[in-house]
Amino acid sequence: MLNKINSKIMIELPQKPRILVFIANVLLAWLVFFVANGGWSPFSTGAGIWLLAAMAYWLLVLITTPFFTPPKDSLATAISVVLLLVPIDFSKVLQFRLLLQSIDIVTIILSLVIVILALIAIFKQSASEDDLVGKISYQLSNRLGRGEILFTPVILISALGFNQESIYWALLISGFWVLMVVVKPVEIIAKLVIYFQELKSGQQKVLRTVGHIFRIDDPNIIRIILTNNAVTWEKHKVHIIHLPNNEYAHVLPLFIQLQGEKIIGTGFFSVVSEAPPFKTNPGYIYEYEGNGLAVALIEKLSGVSGDSEIIGLIVEHSVIGNIKFQVIAGAELEEGKVIFANVRGKKIYYQILDAKTDEESFKENPLGIHIVSAAQLGSYDSGKGFEKFPWLPSMNQLLFLMSENYVPEQVLKENEFVIGKVPGTNFGVSVILDDLIEYHSAVLGITGTGKTELVFDIIKNALKRGTKVFCVDFTGEYRFRLSASMPELIGLSVVQVEKMEKALFAVETGTYGAKEERVVLQKFLDEIKPGVKDQVELFIADDLKRLGIFEFAEITNTKATLRTTEMYLSAIMDWARNNRKAQQILIVLEEAHTIIPEAYGSGFDNDTQWVVGRIGQIALQGRKYGVGLLLVSQRTALVSKTILSQCNTYLTHSLVDKTSLDYLNGVYNSEHVQVIPNLRPREFLAHGKAVKSERPIVVRVDFDPQKEKASQALNKSIKIIGKEIKSVGLEELSEESPGLEDDINYDEISFVEQDNQVEEVDPEDLLF
Repeated sequence: MLNKINSKIMIELPQKPRILVFIANVLLAWLVFFVANGGWSPFSTGAGIWLLAAMAYWLLVLITTPFFTPPKDSLATAISVVLLLVPIDFSKVLQFRLLLQSIDIVTIILSLVIVILALIAIFKQSASEDDLVGKISYQLSNRLGRGEILFTPVILISALGFNQESIYWALLISGFWVLMVVVKPVEIIAKLVIYFQELKSGQQKVLRTVGHIFRIDDPNIIRIILTNNAVTWEKHKVHIIHLPNNEYAHVLPLFIQLQGEKIIGTGFFSVVSEAPPFKTNPGYIYEYEGNGLAVALIEKLSGVSGDSEIIGLIVEHSVIGNIKFQVIAGAELEEGKVIFANVRGKKIYYQILDAKTDEESFKENPLGIHIVSAAQLGSYDSGKGFEKFPWLPSMNQLLFLMSENYVPEQVLKENEFVIGKVPGTNFGVSVILDDLIEYHSAVLGITGTGKTELVFDIIKNALKRGTKVFCVDFTGEYRFRLSASMPELIGLSVVQVEKMEKALFAVETGTYGAKEERVVLQKFLDEIKPGVKDQVELFIADDLKRLGIFEFAEITNTKATLRTTEMYLSAIMDWARNNRKAQQILIVLEEAHTIIPEAYGSGFDNDTQWVVGRIGQIALQGRKYGVGLLLVSQRTALVSKTILSQCNTYLTHSLVDKTSLDYLNGVYNSEHVQVIPNLRPREFLAHGKAVKSERPIVVRVDFDPQKEKASQALNKSIKIIGKEIKSVGLEELSEESPGLEDDINYDEISFVEQDNQVEEVDPEDLLF
């Protein structure tokens, strides 16, 4: 019990008891003065100076100093001492005159030095808290300007110099001063009275004081000088504070920092309407236990029931589209995660793009912190997705991490489908198929980032909704990975390919101008155009055929590739012009940097530039006739910018080359472009007309083991059951067995490992 009382009486007295203690101290001192000197007035003789000094000390310590912040209290103390010492007349002092005069002079000089130091500290710190001279002046004035140090010489001079008739009274007065300053008996009695009154009334509950207010930052951020070694200043431990305006608030700890000899805690407070069931003092903070109180408070602040977590607070340099926030201790964040703030009654979502280290300035021991940059996604609508919001959170406003358990409502129309999720959440990111096709799209990224898997998803969703899909494929993967869609293989015959390559070679190596060779080439092209037209029209007219694949396995000449692509795309466009929007058509250009290269200034001749320009015209005119392009490339820098610039939707996986990133600076803002090289496999940056997010958004596709298995299966060797064909790689199949593609029975495919051990593979492993 005694330990509890001792703990309690160390609490600072409230204002009214401090006034009563001041009056009691003054009355006791005056009584001692009257008994020693036989008079009531301390102004009639130098013997009364000690009483004036004691009154000044108690006035400063008990009444005024609690309202002063260092070093202003030291300044007031030093000035009071100077005013008391300067008028003293030592002419009537017979004993110890020289000693007492020396003490007087030294104390006056020390007080004046403290005045100067305090003024320097005040002015320097108002200009800059980091000023070295200001810090030194602050420490010296604060330590030397204490009332116990400066007023004691005044007491000694008065007691010894003006009570020389009786050394007994001189020693008694000195002892009385030591008792009142060191032991403070009146304060102890006052605190004990308050303690037992509270105990008797049932108000008193023994709570440990955590600390007292150091500073309050608007809105609702509070700095606490912790006095219990910060043992309770932890996340999810709610404290209660008695504010100076006599309001009460719950406090959630955020940060902790050493500042000289002090431990400074930073917390967020939320005002409550009811007073706690125990006695508190204004300006002090206490431990406060309550079942589920922290969870309830976070739910109240976040507006979300469940396991939302406070992860930081808004700092300076935030703008509407991109906020900066300081991360609280222990928060586990990463690029792409989603946070939110409550702004004007709405939840506004932000996606983490970047982070840096910084420090928060204090007078001593700067705090090392993480400052995170997050781009606005906006408010969320179940039908429209993320929409822009025209404002930003307030300074010091709390931010919350989106729970992975929260499942938002999502409404999809017939022509919409989900392409992935926002990392760390259940927010599905959807696209509008009609916009994806009509306004052209691009899927970009280096090898191994998952772009082809994304393209397969888009193709399958397009086929499911009745779109005709025409794929120009260099990889040889499409017809096997999409075999469940029964693809129609479209293209020139081997003989036609050989003739075209010979004709093109003759143009390149023939006589100057190659006039005759060009005539031969044009004649050949005119001959095969009707066949190309028939293939395209038959494919489009057949309702049972939805997926057409044009492979380049037989074509080794780049110019032949471009010419052939142009012929088929032109045939598609001719049909579309004659049957305006009768059928929605999606043209997928795999390895687009090979099919539509950046021809100008790249060493290509006029014929090649004309072909690329022709494909560019198709891109420009296609949307009028229901024909859309989906460009797929790992070398953005090498794709025709004329055609790429027509794309209104970009799904960008990781890219690292400077040229590609420079181009994308015209698509995304600089903060999002910086994210692109850091994107992980199956992550991409989505933005544009078709994406149901008005701002760029990082999307992650969940890992699918079936997709990985199907992809790895294509890396193995293949044999055709019932055919005398050696086991060859998929990319070699056309060279080893021309014409056999049509004979393949996809239900009878197995694979052979490199050591010639046959591994029978389920045909469904080729699908996803």
